[in-house]
Amino acid sequence: MTPILYIYAVVDGEPAGPLGEGIGSEPLRLVRTGGIAAVAGDLSAVLKPAPETLKHQDAVVRRLAGLFTALLPARFGESVADEAALAARLAPRESELAAALALVRGCVQMTLRVFGEPDPAPEPGAPAAGGPGARYLAARREERQRFHSLPEIGPLSQALRPLLRAERIERHAAGPLLGTAYHLVPRDGTAAYLAAVEEARGRLGGRRLAATGPWPPYAFAPGGTP
Repeated sequence: MTPILYIYAVVDGEPAGPLGEGIGSEPLRLVRTGGIAAVAGDLSAVLKPAPETLKHQDAVVRRLAGLFTALLPARFGESVADEAALAARLAPRESELAAALALVRGCVQMTLRVFGEPDPAPEPGAPAAGGPGARYLAARREERQRFHSLPEIGPLSQALRPLLRAERIERHAAGPLLGTAYHLVPRDGTAAYLAAVEEARGRLGGRRLAATGPWPPYAFAPGGTP
C-alpha cells in the first residue's frame, strides 16, 4: 500500500513538549508552510472510522491542544501524499487559517445542548418591500437567522456573552434537542462558564441544559481544516 501523510491539526507557534504518537503509533512531526504548520504522521493507509479509532484520534488531538496555544483540529481521515502536497494544500488558505488560529488562541470549546419545547413561532410581520425576489430573499434571511439562534435561553445567553470569544449555534428541526451552542471560551474561564450555566437551571421554562467540555475547538476550524 502507498503510504500517506495523515493530518491531525493546523497549529502555530512551538509545542510545549514532545508531539508523541498518532493513531497508528506513528511519530508525529510539524510540517511548516509560511506562518502556520500542521501536525502530521506517516501511515500505511487511512484507518476506517470505527468508534475506537475516532476516540483515539480525539485523544491525540486533545493531547496536542495542550501543547499549543492555538490549534485547529482536522477532520478524521484528512491525508495527503507527502509534505509537498500538504504545503500546496495549506498555502492558498494561509490567511484564512491564520485568522482562525488567532481566534482560537488560548481558548477551548464548551458545548451546550438545550432540550425542551421551542418558543411559539413569532407572528408574521409586515410583508417585505419589493417584488417576489426580494420577499424570497428576506424570508430566507429570517430562516437562516432562526437556524442560528436559541431565543429560548435568552437570559443564559446574556449571562454567558461576556465570557465568550465566539459562538456558533445550530438549531435542530425536531425535539427533544432544541439546539446546540458551541462556545469558544478562554482556558481560564471554564469554571465561570459552568457556574453561569448552573445558575440558569430552573429559569428557562422547564428546558434542560447539558454542558460538556473543555474540548479542542472543533466547531471553529474553518471548512473542515485543512
